[in-house]
Amino acid sequence: MGPVRTEKHSQHPSSSTKGKTNSNRTNSDPNVLPGVQKIKAAMRQARRLLAKDKLDADVRVHTERKLKSLELDLAKAEESRRERTFATKYHKIKFFERQKVSRKIKQAKRKLAEDEDSSKQRLQSELFDLRVDLNYILHYPKTKKYISLFPPEVRKGQEKPADDSAATNAERGEVRNWIREQMEKGALPGEPESTLQQENGITKKRVALKPHVKWDKHEVEQADESDSYARGEEKDDFFGDDDDEDEDS
Repeated sequence: MGPVRTEKHSQHPSSSTKGKTNSNRTNSDPNVLPGVQKIKAAMRQARRLLAKDKLDADVRVHTERKLKSLELDLAKAEESRRERTFATKYHKIKFFERQKVSRKIKQAKRKLAEDEDSSKQRLQSELFDLRVDLNYILHYPKTKKYISLFPPEVRKGQEKPADDSAATNAERGEVRNWIREQMEKGALPGEPESTLQQENGITKKRVALKPHVKWDKHEVEQADESDSYARGEEKDDFFGDDDDEDEDS
């Protein structure tokens, strides 16, 4: 009698099994909201049910409550999607601006330590303004379109229509004033460069900022890009090494 062949079973789960595992893991987490499309589909289903003429009173009440809950979930999901879109879109420009302002802060602190008392007040004011700029970059409202501190037309020597520039400058100034107020209240760090240094340290432990600092009913963006800051990314001519700029007056 010849040898009997036995089937070899793969030790690795199939892709469908993996998919089911990941799906179950997501569904079991109460803090994870379903996607926008799933929420909208559930809302349509609830509205179709409510549109029926013959519907038990208790079912109608339950469905109406469910619909209100879904509407809240939809608003949160759309806001979260908007935050992710802006975080990706403005990551690079904010990284470059963070580098630029961080170098200027180092220069200002060095000048403040070296200069005479007669100019210390002016230098302290300049240093505070730079720290406002850094907090502007780090804590800009997540659901708001980012307005660059160094817009492209300034870098390239171009000009935009006066009305467009005026509107943009006004909005930038509004956010900067709000950042300044939060710093004066102690809700945002007075020395954000120190926060970055600690975040980029060996322990990589997040420095806790005071919660519930909000802009226009939206949570404020935390400084969550420290890894890319530590690694370094590609250079931009405008944001080049400020050490060669002779203290950037």
